[in-house]
Amino acid sequence: MSSVGSNLQKLLREYYRTSSEFLLPEDFILREFAFQTLSGAFVRHLSFQNVAEFREFLVKETPKNSYYSVALYSDPAAQKIEDKGYIFAELFFDIDVDHLPECNTVEYQLVPEASLSVVSEGCVEVGKQEQLKLLDILTYFFGFSMGEIRMYFTGHRGFHTLVRPRDEDWMKLTSRQRRELVDFIKLRKAEKVVGKGRKARSLKLTALYARALKLLETDPTMGFDEALNSVKVEIDELVTPDLTKLARVVNTLNGKTGFKVTLLHSESELVSFTITPHLSPFRKEVEVRPLFSSKGEVRILDYALRLVKGRNVVVPGWVAVYLALNGVVEVV
Repeated sequence: MSSVGSNLQKLLREYYRTSSEFLLPEDFILREFAFQTLSGAFVRHLSFQNVAEFREFLVKETPKNSYYSVALYSDPAAQKIEDKGYIFAELFFDIDVDHLPECNTVEYQLVPEASLSVVSEGCVEVGKQEQLKLLDILTYFFGFSMGEIRMYFTGHRGFHTLVRPRDEDWMKLTSRQRRELVDFIKLRKAEKVVGKGRKARSLKLTALYARALKLLETDPTMGFDEALNSVKVEIDELVTPDLTKLARVVNTLNGKTGFKVTLLHSESELVSFTITPHLSPFRKEVEVRPLFSSKGEVRILDYALRLVKGRNVVVPGWVAVYLALNGVVEVV
């Protein structure tokens, strides 16, 4: 790694060395951990016996993305999935703003041939509205309490929700049954029945349809499709049925932005959430060397700059890390 590349690593390492906020599940010794290094390589099939081991790994390896399995295993460090000893898995839901038709990612063209994609505040706001609808379904229709739900902003372009029900029957749902949950949440089939749930209660899609029809009754100007869209949730349909999925570790950094994976404790915190520079721990000004020139002004949240290849510039630390993680600048 070059000296300028190692300067980015130093910034990340200092954060991991000084932060004390990493939130692991209580049963983390039964989880597989995985990391993406600064070079882009993935390291999987790791396990930790205590929080100190986990922190030591972060400081030593300085990953740009950190994950743990939604599934619990008797031997999480086994190299093959069939040897891990699957026990059961939390429910996992992913809302990715890139999948939402109302969201347009801002794309900046750089020269020589390169580009920089920036997720706008508006896109995150659209994703937040989907997350609010999901939270309503999980609490109202499924009966989960906020104590069973853990939701967070990923630090880049979406929201993740994990549910650890007190009723372990939910944790034992098969991939097929979890696909039925997706059908329910996305209003796929009118009479699709969720097989096994809390107290063996069946949930029918007609319950959500009934809510949409009630909206039509109260607002005659609303179209039918608009009513359906107001109650269904655009979750990633491939994530929930996948028992091998990985969740991000809260308060570690997202490798596309340098923003912290941010836990949202309640509906009110979700409502008031906005994506701001305060999601980044890097506050001091940093000198960077652009590797590309921008054809015009580049705007990241509320900060705008013009990049000229090779011409050093001093920027806020959060901007420096954001650009460096995307390969647009080197930290000097």
